[in-house]
Amino acid sequence: MENTRISESFSDPGNRSTLRGTTRITGNVSGPGDLELDGELVGDISVDGLLVIGEKGSVQGRATAGNMVLAGRVKGRIMVRERIEVRSSGRMEGNIVCQKIAIAEGAFMDGEVHTHKGKPLSPEYFTEKRKDLRTMKSPDGAGAPGK
Repeated sequence: MENTRISESFSDPGNRSTLRGTTRITGNVSGPGDLELDGELVGDISVDGLLVIGEKGSVQGRATAGNMVLAGRVKGRIMVRERIEVRSSGRMEGNIVCQKIAIAEGAFMDGEVHTHKGKPLSPEYFTEKRKDLRTMKSPDGAGAPGK
């Protein structure tokens, strides 16, 4: 599952509710499945499955989910049991508590990222693609060039 998008891993459209367009909700929303939000919510949202906040979606309050994709805006607090993916269009103002996180270049974040109960962020989601030039051997085995 390394370097895969969350939305590729959870693709059961029959178990996903959707709030789209000009929908505006004031109050709290909760449910056992997945939710895609492209409207506006002023209040708290809690789903057991995947929460997708689309590019036109916004939440002012707390957002809690099993996994999350943030392509829209959240002003408040995010708590995710597993993974959160902040897309380049994502805008977060507040703190995030999660186990794994991926942040795309161009995303806006103003807040802190914490892990559950002080556990380290899982390193498998972040894979360094470049080699460390200082430890590379030259063809004659003498070490890095220039050393």
